[in-house]
Amino acid sequence: MTATDIRPWSLIHGASWLTEDGTVWAVPGFHEDWIREHAGLLDGAANVCEVVLGKRWISVTCYDEGYVELLVPDRADPSVMARVERLLTANRPAWSSVLVMSMCEEGYSLCKASDLGPDGKLEPHHL
Repeated sequence: MTATDIRPWSLIHGASWLTEDGTVWAVPGFHEDWIREHAGLLDGAANVCEVVLGKRWISVTCYDEGYVELLVPDRADPSVMARVERLLTANRPAWSSVLVMSMCEEGYSLCKASDLGPDGKLEPHHL
């Protein structure tokens, strides 16, 4: 499955990348294998952390029962969190909880679907 086969801002089961413009790249196996196969897209990034920090892409992993893990460059960056909120809003019925982990700081945020307000914003205490 290529990025052209996937609707922008989609959550797909398994691993994927979310780019800054909402493009979704499916990762059918291990991230490192995908990174090696798509080196031309990645400006020299060699692992997940380098892709997240260097390209500012979000690593998305969707598990069963609506659980999602997001690896983001920086939870304090408003543009990154706007992308997270747009992804979650666009897929509101598809997820029940999301773990947001930042590559540039310790800690994480665990959000439930009820933490996403009607305006598509996460409650501030979850950032």
